[in-house]
Amino acid sequence: MNLKIMGIYREAEYSPGKVDADAAIIDAVLAEMRGFGVETVTADADNFARGEFLAPQMVLAMCQGQGALSRLAAAEQGGAVVINSALAIRNCYRDLLGAGLMRAGVPVPEGVVISTAGPLDLKAIRTLDLTRPVYIKRGDLHALAHDDVQRVAGFDQLETALNGFAQRGVAQAYVQQEVLGEVVKFYGVSGGEYFATVCDEGRHLTDAQKRALQSAASVAAGALGLEVWGGDAVIEGDHFSIIDFNDWPSFSRVRVEAARAIARRSLLLLRRHPMAKALRV
Repeated sequence: MNLKIMGIYREAEYSPGKVDADAAIIDAVLAEMRGFGVETVTADADNFARGEFLAPQMVLAMCQGQGALSRLAAAEQGGAVVINSALAIRNCYRDLLGAGLMRAGVPVPEGVVISTAGPLDLKAIRTLDLTRPVYIKRGDLHALAHDDVQRVAGFDQLETALNGFAQRGVAQAYVQQEVLGEVVKFYGVSGGEYFATVCDEGRHLTDAQKRALQSAASVAAGALGLEVWGGDAVIEGDHFSIIDFNDWPSFSRVRVEAARAIARRSLLLLRRHPMAKALRV
């Protein structure tokens, strides 16, 4: 099989405390691909953004910075199969994520993107109930530091927290209404290749709960354009809300099974690509 696949590691600054775990899933997928006779190569995101590479037929990308995403988009325009695409990764920034999930009809808590610069825009938060707690999250990427997600109650705490974000240089925040229930992590690969949930020790989902969550998460992934994804949901009885969605998580607790599924999905997408016949995929 005359194929070359490049794996792009996530930038260290976007992988706080998870550099090794994030790298491990890329390495595991590439190891699976080599079992099919595929040539593989890896690069860190900075080198990928700046370097010159012979164009691979596929790029498996965990990068999230703007420079690497621009290069990733160029690779896709040049004919490479890209998982996940630059657009899909950008859709997971929080300034786009909440609205994207709402438009898709996915069950999510009420949330708004607002500027952290004072004074607080009351009109922007009119859909939130500040008599109940809310979570404030940085408005671009997932949490990169301890204070990037905060639970607050009331207008004064909200304003204080937003001021703190502004002082740290975070220009936008996503304010999300709190929902009560059990937090469940989920992991998936599109095309029905794989779905798994991870609960706290001693807890588990019913088959009906898992099916409903899988269905909603698959809709979310499709709306965002993701092939490899994960997230968090809060489940209470028959009801649940997806509170976060991520492009290509580390799959730490389900890495072996996930890597096999990602490899299968990757090969399937390659076979469907117009170049497949010439490459004898």
